[in-house]
Amino acid sequence: MKLAGRGRDPEADTVDGSTEEGPALRDAVAAGERIAADETEATAARDRLAIGPMEVLEPDDVIGPHLAPDERLHALRRRAILKAPGGDDALGYGGTLYLTSRRLVHLGQVVVSVQLSDILETSLAGERLLLTLRDGEGLSADLDRPRLLRAEIAEATRRLRE
Repeated sequence: MKLAGRGRDPEADTVDGSTEEGPALRDAVAAGERIAADETEATAARDRLAIGPMEVLEPDDVIGPHLAPDERLHALRRRAILKAPGGDDALGYGGTLYLTSRRLVHLGQVVVSVQLSDILETSLAGERLLLTLRDGEGLSADLDRPRLLRAEIAEATRRLRE
């Protein structure tokens, strides 16, 4: 690329190689790859769940005491950061987010339990899962594989309403 200007030597401004490389581009590429893989997993899960049962996981020692006798564990995400909307100044609360047959439970710095029947809408913003709740409130969760979890929440909610 030549950036010659008035009174400047054009050869002095020659740039060899791309100036587009760097940490920001690598991070963007990695995020894009994670999103694509997550979308592929979510599509496969929707197809699988349309014809078969949801996977039931063995509860760990953390969630076990919080489950009702007939409540089943279907998914979990470690290192989930939970935030209330409008709380951009706050860092959020770290912990593990569990999807059960009845609710989402976040256990860590705080304990938050949301009945699946209280979730009106789920949406995505990048790698963040947004939940709109029946009372007009909402939550956001920064976590791994949010698209897959969204598909799992939709299926658990559908089965709960049957």
